Amino acid sequence: MPDYQKMYHSLFNDVTDAISKLQQAQQKSEEMYMDSKETVLTPFLKKSEEKRLDSRSNRNPAPAKKKPPSHDER
Repeated sequence: MPDYQKMYHSLFNDVTDAISKLQQAQQKSEEMYMDSKETVLTPFLKKSEEKRLDSRSNRNPAPAKKKPPSHDER
């Protein structure tokens, strides 16, 4: 009968080593990218943020938002 516990531990250790190696490769690549003199970081905006920036570029002030009435004003 196969020793399933030994097989599991062997597989677990090999998978853990592979994940660690992949993480190290990713970190190394990220560091190389950040150390590059040509690196230009451009943020990605959500659609709602893009619309907000577009409306600001039109130089039209945004309409004032009305505050909901307070408890005393109701």
